[in-house]
Amino acid sequence: MELDTHPLDSRTGRFPWQIAVLFVAIAAISRAPALIVLAFGAVVAWLVVEITGRLALSAVDARVTLTPDRIIAGELPIATIELANRKPLPLPWLEARLFLGEGVEPPNPAPGTPRGWIDCGFPLRGRERVVVRLPVRVPARGAYAIGPLRLRAGDWLGFTQTERSVPVGSEVIAYPAPLAVRDRALASLRPLAETATRRGLVPDPLRFRGVRPHRRGDARKEIHWKASARLGELQTKLYEPATSLDSIFLVNVASYEQYWIQADPEAAELVVSAAAELVRLAAGAGRQVGLVTNGIDNLTHERPRSALGRGPRSLTRSLEILARLGPYAVGAPETVFLRERGRLPWGATLVIVTPRLGQGLANAAVALRRAHQRVLVVCVGEIPAALGGHLTVHGISHDVLTQRERRAAV
Repeated sequence: MELDTHPLDSRTGRFPWQIAVLFVAIAAISRAPALIVLAFGAVVAWLVVEITGRLALSAVDARVTLTPDRIIAGELPIATIELANRKPLPLPWLEARLFLGEGVEPPNPAPGTPRGWIDCGFPLRGRERVVVRLPVRVPARGAYAIGPLRLRAGDWLGFTQTERSVPVGSEVIAYPAPLAVRDRALASLRPLAETATRRGLVPDPLRFRGVRPHRRGDARKEIHWKASARLGELQTKLYEPATSLDSIFLVNVASYEQYWIQADPEAAELVVSAAAELVRLAAGAGRQVGLVTNGIDNLTHERPRSALGRGPRSLTRSLEILARLGPYAVGAPETVFLRERGRLPWGATLVIVTPRLGQGLANAAVALRRAHQRVLVVCVGEIPAALGGHLTVHGISHDVLTQRERRAAV
């Protein structure tokens, strides 16, 4: 995104024109040749200062772009400043100061140097165009903006200075860094991603395979009445396993049961990084991915959601949601996720990424599993043995994100 405007210039400094007037008056009275030459020179200097000072930043176009506008946290996007002097008068000096927004900083600032802006300066000939490329650093995930751009120039003799502030609309979105970058002691999440995106094993009611003898506990609606009448005993329908390649990521940022009071930013960062890596791996395997969260968008202050889809557009949407996600939740995870149950595709794999696993979220995972969904729980903290056994009994895979190596490193 770029913006090019010409707001009013502010001018500082002034040529001492009283001296020029004094020289002219003395030369007119005395008519001495030396004084006449001195008065003429003073008038010429005054005209040069006035004309070149007033025209210093006129017909000077400025444009700022930031590329790429989608990065991974820690990368160095390039801020490109394009300055064009469209008038024939040259500028002996021109200074440009690009202000950096919160969360953006110079790549390698020296001790004692300011981190809120980057300066550059150079002369500019008449009808010359200059392009300056300045790397900037975005250390954390999120959405950031840079600007404005302040231009400063002066007259040819250095008596006056003219300043202009140019608004800049360049923005950059920093996606969460892969978890291996955040903490090299953590094991790779690829095995978890492969587990989450394998072909589902729940029965597909649209793919009838045959019948088997009825067993105690089989649902009444699954009885094949025609085959039962023909064979003389109750028969239950058999189906082919579902082949859904859909992966829905349920991201919980609430680190405590009292989510409206407390928040753990570090745990939320681990959850977001883990979810981002899982989404990348699933999309890279050609799966359809979607994302549901109980977190709040830092810009819109609403709960975002990414519809199920395949391809770069769906991946970009999911990563942008994770990049702008804050550590505060709008509701309990079990409430939000169960409310989305009617919108989830049948037979999809649900990956719950959470900083902690409580009884309420465990019950919600079981309810989703009973709705013919494959469920995988990825937890940052330790899962209590009772809850882990409860999940295993109901066929829910679960794993802990933080390993002993990470705890020892901390």
